[in-house]
Amino acid sequence: MSAHKLTTVLHALLCCVALVVASVAQAEISVITTTPSLADIVKQVGGEEVRVESLMSGRANGHNVIPRPSFVMKLRKADLFVHSGVDAEPWLPNLVHSSRKVELLPGGAKNLDVSTAIRVLEVPAADELTRAMGDIHVHGNPHYMLDPMNGAKVGRTLAAKLGQLDPDHAATFESRAIALEEQLTALTARLADDVNALGLCSVVTTHRTWSYFLKRFQIKQLAELEPKPGIATGPRHIASLAKKMKQKNTRLVLSATYGDVRSAARLAKAVEGRHVILAQEVNALPEATSYISLFETNVKLLALAAQEIPTGDEGCP
Repeated sequence: MSAHKLTTVLHALLCCVALVVASVAQAEISVITTTPSLADIVKQVGGEEVRVESLMSGRANGHNVIPRPSFVMKLRKADLFVHSGVDAEPWLPNLVHSSRKVELLPGGAKNLDVSTAIRVLEVPAADELTRAMGDIHVHGNPHYMLDPMNGAKVGRTLAAKLGQLDPDHAATFESRAIALEEQLTALTARLADDVNALGLCSVVTTHRTWSYFLKRFQIKQLAELEPKPGIATGPRHIASLAKKMKQKNTRLVLSATYGDVRSAARLAKAVEGRHVILAQEVNALPEATSYISLFETNVKLLALAAQEIPTGDEGCP
């Protein structure tokens, strides 16, 4: 074979390879999520058929994110935008409008609000929607992903949407969502037993971040460090809480990786208890690298803190 013919054949082969690579890359569904937890569930349900990226970091407070110009560029290139809904991310409306793509607007073909399958807690009554009630969420508590069974519902919602975008893999997406639900169901049962064995009377939380987590694992909440949602605490309120905690033999104060951790630590010290920083998101703590490990990490941290609490004979009033 002459050098010219060999060059021609090699060129043709390279073109074929390029076309195959391009077709594979094109087949992937590009997904942008707001949170790492949603991104992890997209990975588990979408598998090799998706390419996913989260806009937020794990340690970020989702309510206070300042969108970057790069967020808009990522949205414009996305086949699907997945977010938490229920005003969890108040910075979203401006972001999606800045993308100038109708499909990304609420109700658009590329916009998926996964809260539609969730039974939202703490939805305020009409007469509670005043500034006097603090910084409350109009549509209810948005931290529903801290109940693992809500993650299973989100997986089902994602599978249905991905199936619409890629009908050839719809059955695969559905089977992965079912497998994820089975994993999370088993995880929840195991961790519920672990939490029950701790014998916690109750806990104090810094914010309403943990309502879903506490309800799922049947942990009683005694009070919140914030006098009202979003309102900073002060010495008088901390003293009042400390007195109440001692009366109820409550020694754990739970917080996220953001917020007023100093006041939480001060309150825990006042009752000879422990301040526990839990992972509110995937990657919020080094050990919480996935949605499943987030819950395993949090229950482990609770157990370690419970072991360090001074024991007494007073029991749970």
